[in-house]
Amino acid sequence: MRVIIGYGNSLRGEDAFGLDVIKELQRLSLKDTKLISAHQLTPEMTLELLDANEIIFIDTCYDEKNNYSLACSLAQQNSLNLGHHIAPKTIIQMLNTLYDNHPDFFIYSMMSSSFDEIMDLNKYRECVDVVSKHLKCS
Repeated sequence: MRVIIGYGNSLRGEDAFGLDVIKELQRLSLKDTKLISAHQLTPEMTLELLDANEIIFIDTCYDEKNNYSLACSLAQQNSLNLGHHIAPKTIIQMLNTLYDNHPDFFIYSMMSSSFDEIMDLNKYRECVDVVSKHLKCS
């Protein structure tokens, strides 16, 4: 089963990107796909991912210069951090180590320097549409 997790804060402008992609995907009929919308990634989320063979994380990444650019991967985290906010790689490490589950995983991020408001609604919607359409087809 494929699981798509969109996370972010709808009260913080462009940080809602992952949530908005999930809203768009909910309108489509995606076969054998579970959609999860969350404020942040948490260790407990691993329990919802035990049957996943593919996990896709969708979020916003801070970048001052490349607003509305899309990226498909982020630098890997070197340590296992179980604090208030954890990285996608930590979720994958927990699945690998605790549950012997080794799913494929991908990260889709929209670069943004605005976590107060959506600076360009047209460009923002275009990013949501591009990622949604790509995930529908894959």
